[in-house]
Amino acid sequence: MTELHREAFDYAPNMRRLRAVIAVAEAGSVMRAAEALHLSQPAVTRAVRDLEKELGLALFERHRSGMLCTTAGKIVLHRFRRALQQLIEAETALARLHPEGNFERLPQRLSHRQLTVLVAVADLHNEPLAAKRLGLTQPAVSGNLRDLERLLGIALFLRTQRGMLATDGGAVLIRHAKMALRELSLVSDDLSAWQGEVRGRVVIGTLPLSSSLLVPHAVDALLRELPGLNVTIIEGTYDALFESLRHGEIDILIGALRQAGTSEDTHQQRLFHDRLAVAARQGHPLMKHDALQLSDLLDAQWIAPRQGTPARVSFEQEFRSAGLQPPSVVVESGNLSTIRTLLLDSDRVTLVSPHQVFFEVQSGQLALLPIKLTGTLRPIGITTRADDSPTQALKVLKDILLTLGERMADPSSSTRA
Repeated sequence: MTELHREAFDYAPNMRRLRAVIAVAEAGSVMRAAEALHLSQPAVTRAVRDLEKELGLALFERHRSGMLCTTAGKIVLHRFRRALQQLIEAETALARLHPEGNFERLPQRLSHRQLTVLVAVADLHNEPLAAKRLGLTQPAVSGNLRDLERLLGIALFLRTQRGMLATDGGAVLIRHAKMALRELSLVSDDLSAWQGEVRGRVVIGTLPLSSSLLVPHAVDALLRELPGLNVTIIEGTYDALFESLRHGEIDILIGALRQAGTSEDTHQQRLFHDRLAVAARQGHPLMKHDALQLSDLLDAQWIAPRQGTPARVSFEQEFRSAGLQPPSVVVESGNLSTIRTLLLDSDRVTLVSPHQVFFEVQSGQLALLPIKLTGTLRPIGITTRADDSPTQALKVLKDILLTLGERMADPSSSTRA
């Protein structure tokens, strides 16, 4: 089996070659593919041969009756088709949004350079910074962007004092461009897995509830099983991470599931249900009691999540479930490190998942007060894109999370993977 060139997709993929390989696979011959693409047969042959050379793999078996995909070819074609589909969906969405625009045959007219420039400017809101990221000159970035806007017949960005902000049409194209580029970046990951060595990167978005115990244990187990992998963990708000997921910037979102705010292009899967507990410093005066009621804590110095967040709703629901009005809150914070310090240095208390303070309780810094809460159970799980085609690494991560979820649902079971 030929060794995959590690640099294969670190370069800018030639979109002409991508389209040529797809056409040959669908037509079954270079001649019919050339006719479909309105190109010469030598041009299509050269495009396929150059891509095979760059990958170090044969993508087709040549027969008198035509061209058949090799196993490697099927792997590559899978990602190429998914990338092309994103551009087809962009064409449809843009035509609906801007009937006056020029979007016909959009996938055939866009270049990889234009897509990367578009995404870089969208991320950084600034052409000089985008040029620095891409290793280009500012005039090259500006020129590519102007050419793209002229090609489409619409403005993609508004030039404002706050930087370059995407128009509605720009936002549509940016999302699909990011997804297309992501699919292309996964070609080398898929080929490596086929050759028996899982490489590449998994990007995990994590919410506060999952960042203390679930995600670290899952990543630890993942890297033990796939040591050649790299993992990036991004913490943030649900809204920000959810949009990053939809744009292909993260592979999976782990944390409390939402009843609302999801979309038809994402899928949620519950891992376990979690119930809140009251946490305080070790030695807190309330620890002297063998049993407490939530009503005993109405005058306590409470730390709670910010107003308007789902976590604050859960906080208030605990009191209402007990027939009580939510108490006054001394400090509003959702940052676990800040909450931990505020608890350790005072007699303040907070409602928190036991999983979030697992290590602090084990080390004797914090304690869970003897109160049985009856509020609504919170579903903890994973959110992925509904149409995602996960890499081998992401499949392994999901299996690990499901196993950990079963263990975390059972308080008597160890959470170690």
